[in-house]
Amino acid sequence: MSVGAEITRIRKRKGLTQKLLAERVGIKPNFLSEIEAGKKIASFHTVVRIANALDCSLDELAGKEISDASSEMDVDKAVQYCKEDGLVRKSVIMMAFLDEPEKFKIFTYIQDRIE
Repeated sequence: MSVGAEITRIRKRKGLTQKLLAERVGIKPNFLSEIEAGKKIASFHTVVRIANALDCSLDELAGKEISDASSEMDVDKAVQYCKEDGLVRKSVIMMAFLDEPEKFKIFTYIQDRIE
């Protein structure tokens, strides 16, 4: 399930309208609607604010797909997952669950591929 779909699911479970959640987050309702529909990608900062407004963890907001990936994948598989999925937001959310040495390995791997 996508981040947008998870936002919708959690928002509805908590009985919030898009307008009310958008006000709590400090974004426009139209932007939240586009995030939920998968038409727009929220910045990491916005995703954190949404998670806070929904009183849920980033892990829950990212959905089972990302939490499983972040806990079970080694660095090469994580990078491959991000490439296959093609969504930067998933890699950013996944990176939030890694410790510093794992993050360093990923950044080093990416830097080596770019050069």
